[in-house]
Amino acid sequence: MKNILVAYDQNYGIGAANDLLWLRDLPADLRHFRDLTTSNAIIMGRKTFDSIGRPLPNRQNIVISHQPLIIEGVTVLDTLEKAYAAVDLDKEAFVIGGGEIYRLALDTADRIYATEVQETFRADVFFPALDKTIWHETTRQHHVADDKNKYSFDFVTYERN
Repeated sequence: MKNILVAYDQNYGIGAANDLLWLRDLPADLRHFRDLTTSNAIIMGRKTFDSIGRPLPNRQNIVISHQPLIIEGVTVLDTLEKAYAAVDLDKEAFVIGGGEIYRLALDTADRIYATEVQETFRADVFFPALDKTIWHETTRQHHVADDKNKYSFDFVTYERN
């Protein structure tokens, strides 16, 4: 299964200055990310990897880069197709960013796990707006802001029609 895992604001903003827009103000989203990706494969662009700063534990880490890189604990490939082909057979693939990789993955993904943050931020990277003739919502869990999570958000699953 080819999945996209993304968190975006009300304008589909996903990042600014190579970091999350809400920094660490939504720990529930980070926990959701960990729960979905642990024991699976994560596919990301080099800038996303740089923003994380290290391979994430208990996952198969795959980075897409046009530059030849050697990163311990990471498979580096130059196309999304090669990245999908490198995913271990017992794992699901989760594309985790950034913007360019998401645009490529939208054509091939089966499912999107989105965290829709009920706020707008100054973003410099955006997720493509979803074409509702291609994607339909299958689940939505609303969460209100609380003492741990600064913003209200929804966990939403979209499936390809």
